[in-house]
Amino acid sequence: MKEQALVVKTAGRIAVVQIEKRPECSACKVCAFAGGKSRVKVKALNTAGAKAGDRVLVEAEKDNRALASFVVYIVPVLLGIAGVVIGAYCFEEELWAAVLCLIGLALGFVAVWAIDKLLSKRRGFGIEVVSVLDTPKTEKKEETDNGESDR
Repeated sequence: MKEQALVVKTAGRIAVVQIEKRPECSACKVCAFAGGKSRVKVKALNTAGAKAGDRVLVEAEKDNRALASFVVYIVPVLLGIAGVVIGAYCFEEELWAAVLCLIGLALGFVAVWAIDKLLSKRRGFGIEVVSVLDTPKTEKKEETDNGESDR
């Protein structure tokens, strides 16, 4: 997915960009436009060296949605199921199965948090500023003696 965005601010290699909702966005349901928002601010890796006020082209990789969904939904469930199996077969009591299930789920959420932190530092997970499209002009029009702008 490639979109145009406006750089709101920069901090080192990270840029906060504002993306405007387009008509195609209502059918996608992938990003943060849910809830009727018309624009969203997100952090992006600033590989193009954009500055605040620049209009840029940002790119988000679609290929990682399946991996992200697997990590978020399946990892905690698998660890919860592992807790149930261990509790049921090792301790042969339902109480231990339930307790170990909850511990497995908690470990799954911690694992998702850790994986998110690890993958967010890598390219390919998230949004990247790939090029600067337009830089705002800071020059003011010079006035001539008769009040007309000189250009």
